[in-house]
Amino acid sequence: MDQKKTIKTILILTADSDFSREMEKSLCLKNFKVTTTSSYPQALSFFEKQLPEIVFIDIEDKSEHEMDLVSYIKTRSPTTEIIILTSVNELEHATYELRHGASFYLMKPVTCADMKFVIEKLSRKLTRNSEYLEYEQQVLSDLMSGSPAMEKVLKLSMKIAPTTSTVLIGGESGTGKEFFAKIIHRMSQRIEGQFVAMNCGAIPDTLFESEMFGHKKGSFTGADRDKQGLVEEAHMGTLFLDEVGELSPQAQVKLLRFLQEHTFRRVGDPNQRKVDVRIIAASNKDLAQLVSEGMFREDLYYRLNVFYLHLPPLRERKETIPNLVRLFVTRNNAIMDKNINKISKAAEVILAEYHYPGNVRELENIIEHAMILAEGNEITEKDLPEFMFKDRLRLTAPQTTAPKSFKAGPDSVEILPLSEVEKRHIQTALSILNHNYSETAKKLGISRSTLWRKMKEYNIAKE
Repeated sequence: MDQKKTIKTILILTADSDFSREMEKSLCLKNFKVTTTSSYPQALSFFEKQLPEIVFIDIEDKSEHEMDLVSYIKTRSPTTEIIILTSVNELEHATYELRHGASFYLMKPVTCADMKFVIEKLSRKLTRNSEYLEYEQQVLSDLMSGSPAMEKVLKLSMKIAPTTSTVLIGGESGTGKEFFAKIIHRMSQRIEGQFVAMNCGAIPDTLFESEMFGHKKGSFTGADRDKQGLVEEAHMGTLFLDEVGELSPQAQVKLLRFLQEHTFRRVGDPNQRKVDVRIIAASNKDLAQLVSEGMFREDLYYRLNVFYLHLPPLRERKETIPNLVRLFVTRNNAIMDKNINKISKAAEVILAEYHYPGNVRELENIIEHAMILAEGNEITEKDLPEFMFKDRLRLTAPQTTAPKSFKAGPDSVEILPLSEVEKRHIQTALSILNHNYSETAKKLGISRSTLWRKMKEYNIAKE
């Protein structure tokens, strides 16, 4: 891929005017837009206008401000690659910068060949990252295709991902709230930071503050060492607060204070600490309803609900089931060292009819169960869990009556193709429900759009 398309801007911060002029005119950097600055204020002014893909920083004769520049850059643009130009006498400071986000350092004097080698290496890395993100977005789009509701959620997720805004995700258990939180993290500028998840419903109220903010050694019985909290672990990344509606009133107050100030104290430590963390919260409860019932703080709700994503249950987006099944089969093939590449028509019908009270998580478990039992390269209905057949709206073929003295044989009963059975069942359901399409789709366990598609496929007339 053309490097010019991958890397547009290189910033060089150095007080060496001769080196600056050489790099600006150098043929080895002809494919890139090179900007040089000689001071910290100039670099800050440049960053206010645009974010370069690569920054070279000469730390010789550094100032206290310039020592903070690496952290500043990584806060604004975590994907920017930073290279330190240093001398033997400055190696200690170069090592410091590596710990704070720089990629590596070059020993001076730096030649044009050195710069070219580094830039080409970083260009390939940035190209791979960009191509992977494009591939990931395409996979996600394919995964959600066919469901207008999920396509809308995915589109909004990708739109808000590059921001630092707080996001609240709602939906039933198992609908994929953490999955979408990870999508937002992956597509954000915080991709190099950690994604840290905290289940608010699984942490006792007495331990919330310690888990969230950490504690100092000796601050309470059992605190035998200093402990870093999850907010520090997620610094420069994303903190996912699952089941946030389970927080006690006391924990809600502490979380609200942190969201307002982004500062905190470890338990037993008087020192204030500051972190840069993006918060994504999720709840299977209706937080607005909890607010009206006095169970959840209204000010905290509005702090969390800057952007809201609602994930519909799987029974309302059954169009995505085939794509999800393919995803889970592919994933489990690699894990189980299998080669499942087919699903029988009968199994497909059962998977389509089931109501999935456990949503996507339950579908994933069902596919894992089926693949373990499957023989050969096909999943059949006998490989599916037995509970899927209970209270199921069965598709039964018309039966013929044979004389009592006649022993039934393979040709004595009409055996219809599965597609014909499904067609007749849909026609029967439509007739019973007086062609109420919404109610028919609900009874059949499919979406209205799927019903229309099947009616068109089987040439079933509309009324």
